[in-house]
Amino acid sequence: MTMALPATHRLGELSWTQVKELAEQDPIILLPIGAVEQHGPHLPIHEDSIVAEWVADKLAKENGCYVAPALNYGHSGTFRGYNGNLSLSQTTLRNVTYELIEALVRSGFRRIVIIDNNGGNVGPVTGAGLDARRDFGVLIGHLYPWQLGYALMRDVYDDPATAYGHGAEPEHSAMLAMFPEQVQGDLAVAGGLESSSGWTPTSYTEAAIPGYDVRGTVFWDFSEVSSTGCTGDVSLGSAKTGEIWIERVIGFCSAYIQEYDRNTSAK
Repeated sequence: MTMALPATHRLGELSWTQVKELAEQDPIILLPIGAVEQHGPHLPIHEDSIVAEWVADKLAKENGCYVAPALNYGHSGTFRGYNGNLSLSQTTLRNVTYELIEALVRSGFRRIVIIDNNGGNVGPVTGAGLDARRDFGVLIGHLYPWQLGYALMRDVYDDPATAYGHGAEPEHSAMLAMFPEQVQGDLAVAGGLESSSGWTPTSYTEAAIPGYDVRGTVFWDFSEVSSTGCTGDVSLGSAKTGEIWIERVIGFCSAYIQEYDRNTSAK
């Protein structure tokens, strides 16, 4: 006997028998994966996780998908020097992601898109997705909201090179639009990079090399070159700009979901 499924887009709110029935409908399952790491003095350490789940919820409501319970911990190896860094190893994250995919497949789901919102996660999650393709024959999708924001928002700023940064744009504005109550603007301080050991740092793991435009890679902890954890211009944050982030990032992600649906549906 077929049961009427409750009006929810969250997989975790269903009973096991309802999950079984849902799997027979071959829906797209969104799996949010975040991280717990610093984003400057003014933004919460669980920012990557709450944004991943917020994006997944919005996409599910707009595109008829279901959201699996989130994995709120990720790999944040370059930020271990800051308090509150709760980082999994790359191996652990790869294994946990693979096992969650395996469990979803075992429950009958074949169409899975990961909403991965942390740069340190990309390598381990990619490995898990490729291994799942080999082992289970499923095609795993992948969306990285923060990275998409950087790509889609450049025309909004006079100089993206100085505006963009960890704890600054466009994530600061996006947080003001999505979670204004969690942004402590009075604690925001100007970002910057400097080294006491002679390097000229240009990013998390890069430094200028005299005489060359190409940067050199150096595997320091970010805390060694940034006392605040911020880069970019924190003064540019605004909820209005954040609404542009939402419109563009959700717009792209929805288009991606529709394309994934078109190319993976068995109907």
